[in-house]
Amino acid sequence: MESRKSFFPLFIDLTNKDCLVVGGGKIALRKVKSLVEYGARVIVIAPYILPEIIDLDIEAEKRVFKVEDIKDKFLVVAATDDENLNEMIVDLCEDNNILVNNITSKVYMSARFTAHIDTNEYQIAVSAKGNPKESVKLKKELIEYLKNRVKEKD
Repeated sequence: MESRKSFFPLFIDLTNKDCLVVGGGKIALRKVKSLVEYGARVIVIAPYILPEIIDLDIEAEKRVFKVEDIKDKFLVVAATDDENLNEMIVDLCEDNNILVNNITSKVYMSARFTAHIDTNEYQIAVSAKGNPKESVKLKKELIEYLKNRVKEKD
């Protein structure tokens, strides 16, 4: 397992990109919503999938993950509560040059989700290096800053 990674900040167009989310819980729900919001084609695979996920515009398969599930995927999200399974998924994806996010690690992945802000003028992504609570906190502060900046312009 790698202990140090350097993540390059990058905005990617996910429109019609095939993305896989392995896991069907609350964190998977947040990841799926983000992917769908940005136009990805999402498939969710897990033995149990929250009804809120199934209600989204996605494909869902209630079953265990299989190695071949990553074939031809642009991005995979390892969103299970099984750290060993998530690490295996990361290894598979890295061996196949597929971007992968892992919810059970701050560094053992090749792609991080960010807290983000979209306005008419800005698209801002915030990462606190794997600490989502800090990212959300800074996002709220930036939203307030942008609101005040707009008031100053008026």
